[in-house]
Amino acid sequence: MHETVSEQQRLALKMAAHWFATLCAGEITAQQTLKWQQWYQQHEDHRWAWQRVESLQGQLHSLPGHLGYQTLHQAHQNAQLTRRRVLKSLLLLLGVGGSSWQLWQSPLGVGLRADYHTATGEQQRVRLDDGSQLQLNTASAVQVALTTQQRLIHLRQGEIAIITAPDAQQRPFFVATREGMLRALGTGFSVRQWENQTELAVQQHAVEVTLNADPRQKMVLQQGHKLRFSASAFDVVQPLTPADNSWMQGLLSVSNRRLAEVIAEVARYRHGVLRCEPDAADLRVSGTFRLNDTDQLLHVLAQTLPIKIHTVSRYWVRVSAA
Repeated sequence: MHETVSEQQRLALKMAAHWFATLCAGEITAQQTLKWQQWYQQHEDHRWAWQRVESLQGQLHSLPGHLGYQTLHQAHQNAQLTRRRVLKSLLLLLGVGGSSWQLWQSPLGVGLRADYHTATGEQQRVRLDDGSQLQLNTASAVQVALTTQQRLIHLRQGEIAIITAPDAQQRPFFVATREGMLRALGTGFSVRQWENQTELAVQQHAVEVTLNADPRQKMVLQQGHKLRFSASAFDVVQPLTPADNSWMQGLLSVSNRRLAEVIAEVARYRHGVLRCEPDAADLRVSGTFRLNDTDQLLHVLAQTLPIKIHTVSRYWVRVSAA
């Protein structure tokens, strides 16, 4: 930050970052919520610091490649990141723990430097130089390498859909994830990077999967099916449903899904923290919802289910039983 910040304000920023990291880390008790409110009301510096955390979403446009948006998104969406790493990233971005350049040079920053990327809630369609079509879902990042030998997309984070184009040079088309290498044997498929797994869904033709931990383990997934796999093992192949492809049309389609699972999906498209309390987690949801307005989506859920939406701030929303 460029303005003069007092030591008390620096401490307040650190506490605000601690609170944000706590919110991102998991379930918050009623006692913790009360403590946060007491801290917030205690001093004007605390309110100033919390406003800085909330407004950080907009300020991060100045970082290269919308690094800030994707950093915070990954910090509170990816369970692989510990609370300490969330806190460190937030402090760096606020200017309390170091410079933005340090974060940009960190392993997290390196992972976010990509040829194409989307911010939280954003989707993007890209036509690659070989004519293939690439669609990025919310908070996704890829690197693309089209060489004379192959066509390679490295999925850094998030979710993508691909329609491959015929190639005059007959180069193979690959997608690399943390768990394996996918080779297109047709035209249409989508790939999602989970915490420790990759999920592949094949809409057209087939895709061959090779596991990173043991390249001798291979599987060909046929169209109309989906599969999750780790670096060392395949899960059970499952049939593909229309709901699996709904995000490509900007929709969230669910059928008899637990509310906790639905809220977790909606949270991918929102800045800040969106949580479902245990007392409402097992309610069942069916329907199709537009993803471009998550506030309206939550309003519709509240109109159709016995739930209540608690908006503590713009970036902190809880869903509980009514």
